[in-house]
Amino acid sequence: MGYQITATERADGTIAPEKLAAIVRDIETIGFAVVEDIVSVESCDMLMDSVLEDVEKVRALGKPTRHEENTGPGHLQLGLRRYAPYVRPDLVANPLIECVVEGVLGDGAWLGFYNGNVNCVDSGYQPLHFDRPYSWKSPEDAARDGQSWPPPMTTLSCSIAFDEITIANGATEIYPRSQFETEVVTWATTRIKDRPDLLEKWGPPSRMTIPARSVCFRDPRMWHRGVPNTGIRARAMIAATYHAGKCKNWRGRYIQDLDPALSARLDADPTLRVMDDGQLGDGRMVFQSDVREVFDAPSLHGVNRNVRFVEDPERVNHFLDSHQLGGARIVRGAISPVDA
Repeated sequence: MGYQITATERADGTIAPEKLAAIVRDIETIGFAVVEDIVSVESCDMLMDSVLEDVEKVRALGKPTRHEENTGPGHLQLGLRRYAPYVRPDLVANPLIECVVEGVLGDGAWLGFYNGNVNCVDSGYQPLHFDRPYSWKSPEDAARDGQSWPPPMTTLSCSIAFDEITIANGATEIYPRSQFETEVVTWATTRIKDRPDLLEKWGPPSRMTIPARSVCFRDPRMWHRGVPNTGIRARAMIAATYHAGKCKNWRGRYIQDLDPALSARLDADPTLRVMDDGQLGDGRMVFQSDVREVFDAPSLHGVNRNVRFVEDPERVNHFLDSHQLGGARIVRGAISPVDA
């Protein structure tokens, strides 16, 4: 059973304090919470139609995507269109979503990932995994920052359902509370394999069912996997991830011993993030400039939408590099999935 939004909360763009506290508590303890009916029918219908069209384009290539090859057949990380009219305020600048983000991550949280997650009909199983690494690797590291152990999350995933997500159409398999398993903190992989003892410890698994137009807020460290879609059409949702303001790595990882010179540069320029090689670079998501007005609306909850805009003749190709810095590839000419 998910949390319901009242008419007053919807009008104010803010969830009542006691309800917000309960939502945050569920995310921090169980690993997820569902807040119902906070995205419009119009936005969901438009995005669903666009995703189904793009799935057909990808499937017309006649080969599995790189993501499928790395995870499982029929599971697509399919970039969402980053131009008007497909970038909608209730999807990327929704005050109710941002209210929960602030409640979990605090002021100054920022959008670091915006993508489509598609489970095609007759898909297979993904490996069991978690999405994000732990920012603190030991009780001593956590204690130095005044953090508890097991360590708290520094990123928050938001799964926005266009249609109802059910067991039949491939609702994600999840292991509630598995984010508290500290044995995985220092693993070089995010996959849980060959460990029946851990599966027994945190099982049995559940399923992440989500009503249409609703959002499942999830600790991305909770174990999960895609499972077969036995329905009649692709199951699609938005996968958006926010990072805590103190996390300066572009993937949302907190860096405990950041070089003072780099720290000063980060403080002076909020567009910068620490890259995988330790250098600084522009860490913003890329969108076409015709959606600037959508992002420029003030955030009631101090969330940084972390976007830069691309002007014609350059185009944002949402099919390519959806897992990379910026979340899409900047091109000149036609937008196509040829390298997906």
